[in-house]
Amino acid sequence: MSRLIVRSQVWSTMSRDVVVTSRTAPARPGAPTVWSLDGVHAEPRTVAAWMQRHRAEIADALHRSGALLIRGFPRVTAAEKYESVIAAAFPQLRDYVGGTSPRTRLHGRIMTATETPPAWSIPLHQEMAYTSNGPHRVAFLCLTPATRGGLSLLGDMAAALESIPRDCRDEFERRGLRLRRSLPSRSSMVSKAGIQKTWQEVFDTDDSRQVDDISRRRGWHATWLDDDWLQLTQERMPAVRRHPVTDRLVWHNQAHFFAPACMIEWAARDGRTQDEKELREALATRPESLDNVLFGDGAPVPPEQAVAIARSLATLEVGVRLEKGDLLLIDNILTAHGRSSFEGPRRILVALADEPGWTVA
Repeated sequence: MSRLIVRSQVWSTMSRDVVVTSRTAPARPGAPTVWSLDGVHAEPRTVAAWMQRHRAEIADALHRSGALLIRGFPRVTAAEKYESVIAAAFPQLRDYVGGTSPRTRLHGRIMTATETPPAWSIPLHQEMAYTSNGPHRVAFLCLTPATRGGLSLLGDMAAALESIPRDCRDEFERRGLRLRRSLPSRSSMVSKAGIQKTWQEVFDTDDSRQVDDISRRRGWHATWLDDDWLQLTQERMPAVRRHPVTDRLVWHNQAHFFAPACMIEWAARDGRTQDEKELREALATRPESLDNVLFGDGAPVPPEQAVAIARSLATLEVGVRLEKGDLLLIDNILTAHGRSSFEGPRRILVALADEPGWTVA
């Protein structure tokens, strides 16, 4: 990795100073720009003031490389402190209604990162790429690094666009995509193969009437099945999108993530033999209980296409180890993120944010 050492810069804030000790350029597409700081004594209010003052530089780094890793804020140790810090850089924090990953909301707009078990890896993906309401920024704070594994994975989605066969890309662009989700209730969640998230979690309510109302307003089709399951078909989305600032075209969908064949291959790759068995059984006997990705006209994406895309994206993974006090900021259009499996008490907080005035075509 090439390393560029710059003259230390000091910004006086409300208590201890924050000193930039080095800046490192990305070594390859998908890798983050890295700023190393001496912020070990900086209180959260000092960090927030520094972040606010350098919002333009942060945005510029994100638009150049898609991700920015800022090392050096170990005194930002709780959700409420993190909210004040990240809101200084990204004032328009937002909720996760409609999201697929299991999370816990801790304070305001701050949540845990995915609560999928440590034995699971997380494939590269752009947050909520299956909905028109996806965030523009994703921001992670590391409170406790994993003992082993647990790398944050990043991938350049402009490069992904070039790696996917042209005929496949053309078909996806022409037909568009829809995510169809099968969401159990709390009482029936144990019978769901794959990612287990209830409709109550997805919609942040126990009231099915509110679910119907939210679905209507967002253009989703909600069907209530037996045993209080919800089958939710979300809006038609483009497979390729254009960044509103950089004008770069990027691959922007999750066909590789939710197709049953990809879920099965994902479990096999992780060595989750019981999950793989349950997914295969569900696909054979209860396919309606599994999530799936459809073309815009309602036809399922062929399994071989989805698996080929998943394998292509896996070759783009760049691993980054987060240490205590590290902030990983991601442009959610340019860069996909994921996670390797891990051991130990890894604890990561996440915030999602929008940029005022952005329209992603």
